[in-house]
Amino acid sequence: MSGDNVKAYIVNSSTHFPERFYPQQELAEVVCSFLDAHDLSFSRETVRSLFENVGIEGRHFSFSVDDFNHPQNVELTANQAIQACVNAAEANVRSVLDQANLGPGDIDQIVSVTLTPAVPGIEARLMNRIAFRHDLVRVPLAGLGCMAGVAAINRAADYLESRPENAALVISCELSSALWQGSVQADLLNMIREVERKPDLHAEIVMAIVTAALFGDGSGALLMVGRDHPLASGAAIKVLDTQSNWLPETEHIMGLDYVGFGMRNILRPEVKTHVGAGLRNVIEPMLQRNNLGVGDIGHWTLHPGGPKIMDVAESYFGLSKEKMRPSREALKNVGNISSATVLYMLNKALREAKPPERTPGLLVAMGPGFSQEAALVEWC
Repeated sequence: MSGDNVKAYIVNSSTHFPERFYPQQELAEVVCSFLDAHDLSFSRETVRSLFENVGIEGRHFSFSVDDFNHPQNVELTANQAIQACVNAAEANVRSVLDQANLGPGDIDQIVSVTLTPAVPGIEARLMNRIAFRHDLVRVPLAGLGCMAGVAAINRAADYLESRPENAALVISCELSSALWQGSVQADLLNMIREVERKPDLHAEIVMAIVTAALFGDGSGALLMVGRDHPLASGAAIKVLDTQSNWLPETEHIMGLDYVGFGMRNILRPEVKTHVGAGLRNVIEPMLQRNNLGVGDIGHWTLHPGGPKIMDVAESYFGLSKEKMRPSREALKNVGNISSATVLYMLNKALREAKPPERTPGLLVAMGPGFSQEAALVEWC
């Protein structure tokens, strides 16, 4: 693979987590105590089993669960979530700029992703704290969920390919613990009280508990530059190619629904039946364009949507335990932190287990739609 086809370079990275950390077992007991407090007829052992089966040891939460039985109102939660996202983004951006010895005026574009509703966006609020240029190109991406981290990298790479002397930032902040401030409680309360009359709700209750068991909080940032930028020669990763994919008639299986008590997290079991086709359609065309096969990929940065999704990917592509290790370790250590997960995985690899030079790699994530995004990279 020659340097002629490089779209962009990833120079460095930063991640940030809330100080508050909850072991998975403790979070399961919080849900069980809520069931007890409201005398809800649902197996506590099932709750504990669902929390254990996702293979997560613990998660960082920006919001406390101390008042889980008496959550605060949506307005207060939303405002605190926006503030927390801006704080985390500022910490990450200052870190990547300091590492590269760049000033905010050296940045030409910011691609920002988050599930936290904010108008103006997180990147606009950040501009009032950090002295970016007024002509900064802002690209806030919405509605992409877990795949937004890879999508943001790809959109920045597209921009830098056409402006090879420029620099861009990718920022992501996800605060799933905001859903523990009333949404999870109302969801369980409403459905469990109705399940005897509507038995089909049992599957929805299980889904609500599984999503509560999976998602955590975290944020990340990447500094990217074009091939003619002075920092390109010392970069960590080359972005060689990008690919997007969408599967028709699958929008109902993953996402966030607006309901009377806020937002409801949707991750239906049938997701795993579409994973193989989605990954094939987003990975194979890109590999074919670059005369590569799956066996040529030495390092996988695969977003760990959940244990069953990773099992399908591992089996479908015949991936070794070692190639799946970064994904499984990420899920085990911090949970699914949505769009920030891939940024966290890249940051960890750069600092702890960077693949050998010239190793071909894939960045892959899936999200609502049901959609997929992938980047072909080479480690420098």
